Amino acid sequence: MARGLLYGWTMNKLAALAFIVASSSVALAQGTPAPAPAPTTAAGPVVVVSPAPVIVTQPAPAAPAATAPAAPATAAPQTEPWENVNHINGQLVPVGQENDYLKKFKKWNVSTNPLGWVLGSYGVSVSYGLNQNIAIRGDVNYYSPPGQDGSFKTSGVELGVGLPLYFRRTYQGLFLEPGIISRTFKDTYSCDGCAVADETTNTTFGPQVLVGWHWTWSSGLNFAIAGGVGRNWSAKDTEFGSDEVFGNGYMRFGYAFN
Repeated sequence: MARGLLYGWTMNKLAALAFIVASSSVALAQGTPAPAPAPTTAAGPVVVVSPAPVIVTQPAPAAPAATAPAAPATAAPQTEPWENVNHINGQLVPVGQENDYLKKFKKWNVSTNPLGWVLGSYGVSVSYGLNQNIAIRGDVNYYSPPGQDGSFKTSGVELGVGLPLYFRRTYQGLFLEPGIISRTFKDTYSCDGCAVADETTNTTFGPQVLVGWHWTWSSGLNFAIAGGVGRNWSAKDTEFGSDEVFGNGYMRFGYAFN
């Protein structure tokens, strides 16, 4: 009986050992499966190693959508060629007013009063610009009004020199003009029974100060008007007297050039 039990126990141990050896042989034959590779984001085929090789095709990433170019701004239609449009450096300027924006000035200016030529005052003035704000001016005038009868005639000559000081720019805008003036007027009286005509001379000489305004257009045409007072230093006084302080002024149309 004891022998039978020992025999049975021995057979059971042998059977268990045979099962363990068989299981180990099968495991060694099959091998341990390799870990799956990390997923990749690159486009193209990816090979995954497994107990049986499997080829997985990964779709390529979609290309980013192209940004549509911005539509160009619509330019205003050109209705006139540029050579027919008045402008400075592309900035539109009213015709004739370029001179309001330019530092450069025309140095010479010749002017006169056309109304004076009708009324009997014939004169001309010449100015020269010394710099951006100062000019020197000289003028000569002859006075002989029309319509004088034979019994009375008057005539005169006026000479003046001035130094206009322009607050904005020479020949443009407000100016203050100190200067010197000399004028001589002669009055002649005659009658049928008089043997000798009677003559009276009135002389004025001294400083004066005028305040005025000057307009100049791009063409060179310009207009100036001024008024002020002077002091008479003349020693030649007539029977009619001579005012110590006198008023004076002018209005002139001119043309400026280089």
